[in-house]
Amino acid sequence: MSRKSYGAYWDKLRAEVNRKPLTAHPIFTGVVKGKLKRETIAELCAQLKYTVLDGIGSLALIIPQAPRPIKKELGGNLFGELTGTKREASHWELALRAGAAAGFDEKGIDKRPMLPETKIYPDTVSAYAIRGMWLEALSFVALGIEDLFPPFCDGVAKGLKKHYGYDDHQAQYFSAHVGADEIHADTGWEAASVYCSGEEQKKRLRRAALEGRNMWWNMYSAVYRKGEGRDAPVLHMDA
Repeated sequence: MSRKSYGAYWDKLRAEVNRKPLTAHPIFTGVVKGKLKRETIAELCAQLKYTVLDGIGSLALIIPQAPRPIKKELGGNLFGELTGTKREASHWELALRAGAAAGFDEKGIDKRPMLPETKIYPDTVSAYAIRGMWLEALSFVALGIEDLFPPFCDGVAKGLKKHYGYDDHQAQYFSAHVGADEIHADTGWEAASVYCSGEEQKKRLRRAALEGRNMWWNMYSAVYRKGEGRDAPVLHMDA
């Protein structure tokens, strides 16, 4: 799919982030082929619950810092994810529903602990936010995580329905993020291109985006190791 360009620097950064697409992760290939264990799906959904409640929730810290033109959009995005709407449950509730549909009890999914690799999400966003670095916090999430998520979610939703007996209701966490995270990612790219103050901040935003990408990938690898009992690649910061 063709995406809007926000300028040469940001297009180059997007290409760099996407050199490790989540669709190359063994969790994705396992689901689309119907070979991933149901336990691994359940564990993934347990962690995705935390990425909403704790990860997206921590973005509330940047709302007072963000410029007025995008406060409403950022606040609306957070509200929708955390509380849901009349038509759609909150995204953390959708994650629990998807985990339970793998053959588990929803309360049991909810009680699973947050993995250390998942905790990096809220910890990093909060660390940026308390230093007044709202754009770096947003870039960690929107550029590094949400920009990669729609193709993954599209394939996983289809794989769950084809191989694991999910219906549309049970797979809604993933199908909902196909469109939602395209919008959220574009908000991040536009904010970066408009509000970045110069070359030094460009470097910080690049690092934040790659930190987000690596955290997201490594969380999936931790889930894979726990659920499948096999190792998975881990990403590191090169520069």
